[in-house]
Amino acid sequence: MKAGDIAVEARLSNPEKSEKVKAFADITIPLGPEGVIKISGFSVIESNGDAPRVVPPARKGNSRYFDVISLIGKIRSLVDEAVLTEYERIRTSQQ
Repeated sequence: MKAGDIAVEARLSNPEKSEKVKAFADITIPLGPEGVIKISGFSVIESNGDAPRVVPPARKGNSRYFDVISLIGKIRSLVDEAVLTEYERIRTSQQ
């Protein structure tokens, strides 16, 4: 699998609501004839001049956020690459 195989639906966030969250994304990972996995709720975070990073879907607990899913192994870097590529594409098209 390559990052280009992962379909990404991204949308820029409202800068008035959050300075750090720059975009939201949903991904679809093809599994061949078995179907697909669709995961909603990724965020693209940028803060303190650091490079943007992808944060998986999370839910709020009593004192902190907890990841809803864990991407372990190469799939994590593939998802990050796919989401950041789409984020850069839509960000530059808005300028």
